[in-house]
Amino acid sequence: MSLDCNSVINDLRGRLSRLINENYVAVLLFGSWARCEANERSDIDILVLHRGLDKINKLKRSRAIYLAITALLRDYPGFTVLDMDFEEFVNPGIIRPLLLNIYWDALILLDRSGILRDFLAHVRRRIVESGLRRVRDGRAYYWILPKPMAEVRVL
Repeated sequence: MSLDCNSVINDLRGRLSRLINENYVAVLLFGSWARCEANERSDIDILVLHRGLDKINKLKRSRAIYLAITALLRDYPGFTVLDMDFEEFVNPGIIRPLLLNIYWDALILLDRSGILRDFLAHVRRRIVESGLRRVRDGRAYYWILPKPMAEVRVL
């Protein structure tokens, strides 16, 4: 597998466009590949956004989504697949650091909703306006609040 970031992203887009389940609304790439910081040991981090699957047992749902993704990405050596309800993604109750990182880094691989490009642009603008700062520490990142212990509203 080539480590050319843009080639990998385009290949992922092509492969994931073949997801046939209409409940899979969107697929986002996040992490080192989305930032074009990947190396030969980097896995591919994917978030699948879905609708109408919240009544299914979470473990069974996650396993089915993982199997659907692995069928399309079998040539790739390692990846992480997370899943989340689409409505929860665009209207979260609490934004934890992982979700904040996804909002900041995400590249859209598939979007059947048609709203994610504008939504992510809005969230990124709000992150900047809120005063949050993301700092790199080696290969990891963390967020600094504008004031210690301050509550920050992004959405």
